Parts: sequence; structure tokens; C-alpha cells
Amino acid sequence: MRFWEYCLQTILFAPLQKLGVYRVNYLQQPYLLQVKKHQQILWPQNSTAIYYRKQHQAHFLPVPVQIRFFVQDYLRSFSQFVNTLVADEDLTFGVITDTHIKFADSHSYYGFNGLQHVGEFLTLPNLINLDFVAHLGDIIDGSDDAVTDRQLLAQVSRYFFQQTGPYFITKGNHDDNDKYDEHTLSKKATFASQTFADLIWQAMYQQRSVKKLSTNYGVSYFDKNNLRVVFINTTDVPYHLDAQGRKIYDSKLTLAVRNGQLKEIVHILQQSANKKIIVCGHGNLMTVKGHNGLQYNGKAVHDLFKAFNQGLSGSLQHQDEDNNFSLAFDFDFTNNLSGQVVAYICGHRHVEDQFKIDGIQYILLNVSALMGKKHSLTTKYNRSWDRKKDEVSEFAGYVINLNQAGDSLKVFGYGAATPLRKFKI
Repeated sequence: MRFWEYCLQTILFAPLQKLGVYRVNYLQQPYLLQVKKHQQILWPQNSTAIYYRKQHQAHFLPVPVQIRFFVQDYLRSFSQFVNTLVADEDLTFGVITDTHIKFADSHSYYGFNGLQHVGEFLTLPNLINLDFVAHLGDIIDGSDDAVTDRQLLAQVSRYFFQQTGPYFITKGNHDDNDKYDEHTLSKKATFASQTFADLIWQAMYQQRSVKKLSTNYGVSYFDKNNLRVVFINTTDVPYHLDAQGRKIYDSKLTLAVRNGQLKEIVHILQQSANKKIIVCGHGNLMTVKGHNGLQYNGKAVHDLFKAFNQGLSGSLQHQDEDNNFSLAFDFDFTNNLSGQVVAYICGHRHVEDQFKIDGIQYILLNVSALMGKKHSLTTKYNRSWDRKKDEVSEFAGYVINLNQAGDSLKVFGYGAATPLRKFKI
């Protein structure tokens, strides 16, 4: 930075030393200046470049999230491999999950790298003929202050919205900022009930190719010929506050699907006769042992898919001890003769896994965020990868391919992921 630029910057931001958020112009672009105790952050309102400076720094530095040349070369090679094994008539889409973005320049764990992984992932549509791209939740780690995490969500929304093809984003259990709340003295909720929906789903639902019955639950779907992908919300938790403004339900610890969303899923399935369907969400509905994978109603959703596959009709009645998670609805899948929910794809567990229950293939995808082997929360699976910054193991992402007949599913992985998993439906 030249001396006159430094002087101008000092003059511009000198009055803005009080903690808070200010509207400013920087490099002839509109920004929000967030003044924190030990640093300042410039959040872009149009462009995608974020700047920050710490207390001891004289000038702003760009957040290091640019697309890296070695990643471009690696993804180009990965895409060439994928392109030899997929056909244009297939359903092919890109998936990333669990980016756990934090405002931290970490070289061994969650940090800016999550945002960088999103940007690099979104170069795939230029290399592979993808029908759409998707993020399966835990966009943020939810451990930064509310202003920071809202801006990080807005940044990711802008990344996806600015690329040319369709996109889908599901909500993760970290995306409501509960991790930050639990470490404050008051433990008060810092996100409002609609924060995630306003920042992420509002823009997503504007796309013509995103089909929906409503915008109430985060449910959406995509069709290609006789193939359908349905996105559900496994962080469907009531937003209730106690007298002190603290959340009664911690979204980070409470994965659930409630009655209203299930009715919407039933309606979509009743319109899915004879289609081959992949369902995507953040949390796994079932465990490998056939138990409930969510705190509430994971098995109920699975049983609904099973009923669809068998062309059944009936009603599901479940009175939970907590009435917020009770279920009562009817379904009629008797017009479905050959349709099938073939797979459920999710993240959340920070591992790769696969198992089949009642003919439905469960596929778990690995966390994209960097998880160095020396961190206590790093899973055994990721320790085995010995993931390191600025190496191929730093990131993870996937391309999912379902053939036109709907009887062969391929999962291509890049980075800290299995290169190819094949499933016969």
C-alpha cells in the first residue's frame, strides 16, 4: 500500500473505532465495516473480496480465499476422470458439505479454508456437465459472533447465486449460531428464527429450476426426466426462547424433522409416482444398525420412504413426550408402481460410510473443512487422511451420478474422499 493510500485509509476509518457496524466505501465499492475489539472486517456488498486488519496492523489485508492454481489443476484432472464415466442423459450433480467456515486463518482446522473450498468447488460446473450443485449444510461453524456469521452466510449465498446453474442448500445443525451462543455469558440467541432462511433460502427459492410446494421448511426438489432429487431439512427445530432470551432447543444438538415438513414430503412423494428418487439432507436419518439417526423422527422419514417404495397407503400417528415433535398425517402411494427412493445422501458425521436399510442406500459424505489429525474433534476417519493445508487432502467434495434407468449410482470423490464408489440399485 502506498503512503498516500495509507493516510487516506486512516482518515476514512479513524472516526469508526467504536464497536459496531458501519456502511463505508472501500476501493470504490460498498462495504460494511465491522469494528470488533481486536480487529476490523470489511464485508463486501457487491463484490466477493473480504478484507480485514488486526489491532496491530496498519492496513487491510484480503482474506486468503482465492482459487488456487494447484486446486484448479487437480480438479481439471478429476473432472476428466468423471467425464469418461457419465453420460449427458444421466443425472449428475456436485455436492459439498460441512465447510464449517470460521473467521480464522487456521492452517490445521476450521477457518477461511471452508469459504475457499466453496469457491473452488463452484468451478466444477465449468469442467463437468452438472445438472446442479448443492451444499448439504454446516456452511458455518457457528462459533463466531452473529454479525460475522451472518456475513459469512451471505457471502456463501452470493457465491452460489452468482454461478450460472441451479443450486440447492440444506441447513446444518451448526448454521443457527448456537455454538457461539453457548459460550457467551448470557447464552442469549444471537440469530433470529428466520436468519438462515433470509440469508440462504430466500435467494435459492428465486431460481426457476428449484421446485417447491412452499418456502416454509427448506424443502425443494429437482427433476430430470424420470429422475428426481429431493432436499429435506434435518434441522427442523422450534425456535422458542425462555424469559432470558435463551433458546429452549439447541439446534446444534437437536436434529429433527417435524410434522409440517413431513406432510410436505408426503405431498411431493404422492406426485413422484414411478420416479427414481435421491433424497439429500444434512443429518443421517438412520444409523448403520437401523436405529434413529436424528433426535426426532429420522426413522419416521425412513419408514415413509419405505412405504412409498412399496406403494402403500395409511397414516402415521406418533405422540411424542414433547408435542412439538409429534406426528399425525395420512399418505397414499398406491399409484406408485415402479417409483423408488433409491438413496439418501448426507454429511454431518465427518466420515465416509455406506449401508443399505430396507433397500434404501445410505451414503455419508466427508467433511470439506480442514480437520488436522492433532485436533481433538477430528474424527478417526479424517485422522487417517492426515489432512494438511495446501495439499489435496485439505478439502473434500463429490460428484453424484445416477444413470437414466435409475439402477446404477456412482459417487465420485475428490480431495479427502474415496475416488469412486459404485452402488447397484
